[in-house]
Amino acid sequence: MGLFANLTSSVRALNAFEQSLDVAQNNVSNASTAGYAKQLATLNALPFQPSTGMLGGVQAGPPQSTRDEYLEQAVRYQNGVLGNFQAQAQALSGVEPIFDVTGQTGIVASLNSMFQSFSAWSTNPDSAAARQDVLSKAQDLGASFQQAASVLASVTGNVGNQIDSTVSQINTLAAQVQAYNVQHNLGGPADSGADAHLHDTLETLSGLAGVTARFESDGSVTLLLGGQTPLVIGTRQYSLQAANFTPANPVNPNATPSVQILDTNGQDVTANVQGGTLSGLLTVRNSVLPSLQGDSQQAGALNQIAKQVADRINQLLASGTDPAGNAGAPLFTYDSSSAANTARSLAIDPNITVNTLAALDPGPPQVANGIAISLSGLGDSTAPADTIGGKSILDFLNGQTQIIGQQVASATSGQTVAQQSLTQAQAMRTQVSGVSLNDEAINVMELQRGYQAISKMISVIDGLTDTLINMVT
Repeated sequence: MGLFANLTSSVRALNAFEQSLDVAQNNVSNASTAGYAKQLATLNALPFQPSTGMLGGVQAGPPQSTRDEYLEQAVRYQNGVLGNFQAQAQALSGVEPIFDVTGQTGIVASLNSMFQSFSAWSTNPDSAAARQDVLSKAQDLGASFQQAASVLASVTGNVGNQIDSTVSQINTLAAQVQAYNVQHNLGGPADSGADAHLHDTLETLSGLAGVTARFESDGSVTLLLGGQTPLVIGTRQYSLQAANFTPANPVNPNATPSVQILDTNGQDVTANVQGGTLSGLLTVRNSVLPSLQGDSQQAGALNQIAKQVADRINQLLASGTDPAGNAGAPLFTYDSSSAANTARSLAIDPNITVNTLAALDPGPPQVANGIAISLSGLGDSTAPADTIGGKSILDFLNGQTQIIGQQVASATSGQTVAQQSLTQAQAMRTQVSGVSLNDEAINVMELQRGYQAISKMISVIDGLTDTLINMVT
């Protein structure tokens, strides 16, 4: 080859090394950019056939991404699992204090105090102080149920607001994917920055809901909720919305409605929410909370306990006789129009007094403290009329306490395991597509040596050219 052919080949090599250095610099600059995947410079050997004018050498090709979509999907899946457990753990933390497993606070403590006051009354049925303590403890119990109902209502409202906020975030992030598709549709070279932003958006989305990202042959991204409900197809977005739902002819009127997720056509797609924060929130909102506070179709455990306690105490007192020889007056009152309103409306009857509390069981045989004794043992009684679902009142309450404790423990342990799995998935992704500053430094040094070698060669060719020109002249 002639000098000019060598010069051309060397200049081309310089350009190739320069572009490779640019790729390395871009990697270093974006080492901490969310969603960024390391780019690899490509150096392509050119054909060498001097007889046909093919001078060989090297030429830089387009940078290649190290991104592995399989690993990306693994990270997104684990992120969705983590989001689900995190949302449940956070929401349930507000419910757990209602059912204090230690029995020192909440309904458990108030109910035990109520039965203890009955026991003290039974030992001295004529004591005004014992009767007054019964009224005081009854008032405390009513306030405890009302407080528990208020806390559940507050948690329900907070979870509902979080659902609305999460749906709004999903729509906002889906709009960013749609914007990516629009930009990609306009053409132009691949942009590692846009690709990084896209995958960071997809990862954030996966933590909010179980979203499937499908990369189409035209380069666009299709987003599907639960693999079925479209969020983004091509350049079009399909928004979600959260809405309250009460079935026709509800068993319990004016009860707290459930929450549905509707697609852009108003169709219920709640069943397609399978992972992420939204799934965890919906589980608490539509399953856990209604099991406690009731909804349009069920009374809820809290209302069941309140009703059973109030009804059985009132029935036992009504079967007894007060000091004046009259039938006993009811101790509690509540709103009976809806089974889901019992706890929030439970209160001491405004007409009850210490003199209308009936301790005497007329029998036969007549027992002066018979009603008070029955009331003191009501919490542990397994008589069919005293039980809830075949369990004594206290056993049923303890069962609910255990259920809530297990749900909190399950959510917390699930969160821990999911975080570990996510960390492992992210580590595997980093091994493949993460930027190592040490590796990039070594790569830059090698490219610099190559650049310097080619520069030296060009200097030699330049010197030879000058010599030839001087010889000719």
